[in-house]
Amino acid sequence: MGLAIAAIYLLHEGFPPFPAITSKHKVAYALAAIPVLGLIAFNQVSYRRAALLAVVAAVTFLWLVLRPLTAGRLDWTWLLPLGTIAVWTPMLAKAPDLSRSPFTWPVAHLAMSVTASVLALLGGFLGLGQVLLSLSALLAGYALAMFVATLKNGSPNQGHPMMTWVVQGGLLILLVQLSTFATNLSTAAYLLLLAMAGLPLADAKLSRLPMLVQPFAFAALAMLAGIPAILLALRNF
Repeated sequence: MGLAIAAIYLLHEGFPPFPAITSKHKVAYALAAIPVLGLIAFNQVSYRRAALLAVVAAVTFLWLVLRPLTAGRLDWTWLLPLGTIAVWTPMLAKAPDLSRSPFTWPVAHLAMSVTASVLALLGGFLGLGQVLLSLSALLAGYALAMFVATLKNGSPNQGHPMMTWVVQGGLLILLVQLSTFATNLSTAAYLLLLAMAGLPLADAKLSRLPMLVQPFAFAALAMLAGIPAILLALRNF
């Protein structure tokens, strides 16, 4: 899955030169590093995997803003990508405890990707918006495959923790890019998008529902933040 996310980005944005010149080149290298680092994180406990992802995201952010930072320029909007990393890390550390339902993370990832794609397109970041739309299609296909498996077998297999890690990593890098560079990003809409990271906290209750109902329950809960976020972005457009 990590390779697929990197491939989607490269197909949309092109292969980066070495060394990287623009921000999209740097993001391409960061996304390519996620599946490689996944091999290192494979046997680590959850909090170490979360810490590794936080370090990767923080280094990527510093790399993206290196030029203005070295020039002594600071921007208050940088609080958004830093806040994204701060919210994401504890959620990933809790991933093993928030996985009673096999649909918890697939639906959460899909909901965040779809909402982020709309915010990117409305925020003036067309290239990233297209990348996120393609990623949403990939995640939707994965969720649909799990749903079909449920129809056939009664219960799909739980996704491997490293699948969650690489998808989380790819989404995190793309959200850091979005919140750093989108020229017309609605701050309120983006904060609602970040609130969707808490969707897996409802796992304990929603996992008690019938298996075929669970993905729709998670999706309905995600809409409580996703729809207002899109409406705010439209208002800001």
